[in-house]
Amino acid sequence: MKNIWMIIALMTIGGSACNKFLEVKPKGVVIPEKLSDFEGLLNSRTMIFTFPSTLLYCTDDYFGEYNEQERNLQANAYYWRRDIDPNEQISPAIWGDGYKIVYDANIIINNVMKATESNEQQRRQILAEGLAARAEIYFTMLTAFAKAYNPATASDDPGLPLVTATNVTEKIPRRSSVQATLDSLVRDLQLAIPMLPEQNINRYRCTKYAASGMLSRIYLYMGNYAEADRFADSALQARHELLDYNNYESALSLPQADINPEVLWQRSSDDYKVPGEMLYSDTLKTLFHEGDLRYRLLTIELPEGIVRAGTSGFANFGITFPELYLTRAEVAARKGNIPVAMDFVNLLRKARFETDRYAPLAAVTEEEALDIVLAERRREMAFSGQRWMDMKRLDREGKMPAIKRVSRETGAVITILEPNSSHYTFQIPARVKKFNPDMAIN
Repeated sequence: MKNIWMIIALMTIGGSACNKFLEVKPKGVVIPEKLSDFEGLLNSRTMIFTFPSTLLYCTDDYFGEYNEQERNLQANAYYWRRDIDPNEQISPAIWGDGYKIVYDANIIINNVMKATESNEQQRRQILAEGLAARAEIYFTMLTAFAKAYNPATASDDPGLPLVTATNVTEKIPRRSSVQATLDSLVRDLQLAIPMLPEQNINRYRCTKYAASGMLSRIYLYMGNYAEADRFADSALQARHELLDYNNYESALSLPQADINPEVLWQRSSDDYKVPGEMLYSDTLKTLFHEGDLRYRLLTIELPEGIVRAGTSGFANFGITFPELYLTRAEVAARKGNIPVAMDFVNLLRKARFETDRYAPLAAVTEEEALDIVLAERRREMAFSGQRWMDMKRLDREGKMPAIKRVSRETGAVITILEPNSSHYTFQIPARVKKFNPDMAIN
């Protein structure tokens, strides 16, 4: 096994301009000392641009126009090629930036309690923010490089190497199981919540409500619906409001994510352009109903098709209050509490439809209610970064149809993602395998 440098593929750690305050210690270890130094890490581009844009291209929300012979990262994701990143010469997609975030989070977690110019409460808050940031990126990477959570096999399915050290001479731990990986993230977030503030200096910085929202997301992925509902309810205690889309003329007139009252925890992408100008798939387009302002405000019709409209500022891929309402709606539907499920759905829809075209939805059966909730979740959360997670968990339940990639010019089917396909799990990147030949592969 190689050292930690190899797990991040020999990348430069913490190299952003925001981290220039760090000193190199005699043994080559980079350690901040003041509390403001640790806050600088949390405010750095590394720690706020955490969403890997690659995960947008593999969803059924997106239509791509790629030649079958193309082997760039986006095309590999779009066609669900298991070796999404076969390039051994550069930092590996998703994995490289992900472990860079882990490294910086570990710098905080392992050292902030010794920070100077601070008090105990301040140090504990920054510690908690480091724990939450590490949990969030580990969960994102897990949805890319591990099988969907299955309680019957999760203790044996390979998860992620859980790196907690910052000493570059230490060896990488073996891949923990999916169960052990998720258990670790849950523990970190539960430890963080009581140390986090109710409000923070901006929406990129974590709060106890944001950490609760992250726990809700993880439990939903695991199928632990009682805990998903409990933590969604906790997160919804934060001050917030739903925007009435009737009050806005275009996507550019909507509030930027950092001041949007619907955003609980802002996470930006490694590609600032997404999801602007990403083509809507035919299936996604058919889900929108007449009068739905999400379609009018958030799309643009171009010669090549309907594309996502750009917004002012960076797009958000973090926790939102609409996501939390939809989580509560899904749990209620799965429990057979149909009126509550529909109340949550209609609360959101009323803020999204033209006033004179809004009509509340109703369901008779539990299955019908769940179908309504999942369709609403897909409409509301299109291109928000969570669709791949949803596809994986729904596929495990047998609720995902085969997805086809079709040539628009010829109508030919290029490839199909079948239910229960192994292609729902991407292979460990080639560069990581090169430097870690003993690492378990999928």
